[in-house]
Amino acid sequence: MRLFRVLSALALAGALTLSAAPAPALASASASASADGGAVPLDRAVTAPAGPEAPGIYISPWGSAHVRVSDTTRDWLIANGITLGAISPFVLDPDGFGFDMPIGSTAGDHLDAKGRIYYPGGMTLSQASTGTSVELQATWIRIAPQPGYSAGIRVNGRTISEETLLAYTTPAEVIANGRPTFTGFTLDRVPFHITQETADLTTQWFGNGLAANSMFGTLTPRFDYVPA
Repeated sequence: MRLFRVLSALALAGALTLSAAPAPALASASASASADGGAVPLDRAVTAPAGPEAPGIYISPWGSAHVRVSDTTRDWLIANGITLGAISPFVLDPDGFGFDMPIGSTAGDHLDAKGRIYYPGGMTLSQASTGTSVELQATWIRIAPQPGYSAGIRVNGRTISEETLLAYTTPAEVIANGRPTFTGFTLDRVPFHITQETADLTTQWFGNGLAANSMFGTLTPRFDYVPA
């Protein structure tokens, strides 16, 4: 039975080989930005109606995931005086450049009808010099149609997006980093890259944005089927 579950989970990871073309709703923000030749205005940044939905298929009952920002993102945070924070149950790394996310049937991590894995919690970006505070919550890892990291966005307490694709990965990068474990499977340091939406929005918020297609960081989820 455990072998069947492991194989099922690996098959689910294989679903990332589905079409990597952006979903029309998520692509709309990028098209708007290109048409304007600049950043997406706050009142136009909403890309898709979304929100935590009723649980679908759980990938595993136990597990954890770790996000670590890249050296490029770390240097950008430091240069612009931006502090990374975690929204519970996310837990910030001691040095402030990564965080852990609990996953499983008691902590979220279900695959919904929109091809997303939901994680409760989120992250914040705070710039003391301008007083800008950005909250990225709720959190999803998208399986299809475009594998990536998406989140709702609040800026200085104002909701401007229910869901925006913030960073993307590719099916090849996901599959290349997968391996089985004694209790399930893991994906080792899957790279996620900055979307054009994120480049535009961070420029708007902080004056100096992250570069589109630069590496945001890596995701290492571990899915378990017996308590570790």
